[in-house]
Amino acid sequence: MQSEREIEFKNLLTKEEFQAIVAFLGLTTTDFQTQTNYYFDTPENYFKEKKMGFRLRVLPNRNELTLKTPVQEHVMDEQTKTLSDDERDAIIHETRFPSVSFLEQIKDQGPLTCIGSMQTDRAQIPYNNGVLFLDHSLYSRIEDFEVEYECGDVEIGQKIFSQLLEELHIPHRHTDKKIARLMKYNNSLKG
Repeated sequence: MQSEREIEFKNLLTKEEFQAIVAFLGLTTTDFQTQTNYYFDTPENYFKEKKMGFRLRVLPNRNELTLKTPVQEHVMDEQTKTLSDDERDAIIHETRFPSVSFLEQIKDQGPLTCIGSMQTDRAQIPYNNGVLFLDHSLYSRIEDFEVEYECGDVEIGQKIFSQLLEELHIPHRHTDKKIARLMKYNNSLKG
C-alpha cells in the first residue's frame, strides 16, 4: 500500500483550448495513454458524503485501487494499492475486493457498487517542478477536456498553474473532480 499527499489544481477546457495546450507543449497522440476509472460507493453514498473518492484505475500495464480523502483545498491524501489482473477482474465482474485496510474500516457501511466508469486519454509531462496532465475523458454521452497540475506546494502550484492558464488565455473555471462530474451527470439522468 502506498500513501501520499497529492496537491493538485485543475481546470476544464474547451476542445479548442485543449488542442492549444497540446500544441503549446508539443505533444502528439503517442504521448497519450488510455486509462479507465471505475468508481465505487455504498448504497448510502459513504464516500460521496465524506467528499472522498474510491476508484479502480485500469492502465495498459498496471491496475490501481485508490482512496482519495480531502485534507484541505487542493490537497488530498491518496492511498493506493497495486492489483493483479485477477484482482482487477474480480472487482469489475464480481464486485469482489481484495483485503485492503481502508476497506476494512467501512465494511459495515454496506456493499460497494460501481457507480460509473470513465475512459480517459491522458498525457503526463514534467512541468515547472511538478507534473502536468492533459485529459480527454468520455463517460456516458459526455466528453470533456481538462488540464491538471500536481506539485509539492499549494502556493507555488497555484501561481504556476494560474500563469499557464493566463499565458494561453484560458479562463479559470470551477472544476469538480472527475467522480463528481460523473455523479452529476448520472444524477441528471435520473431526474
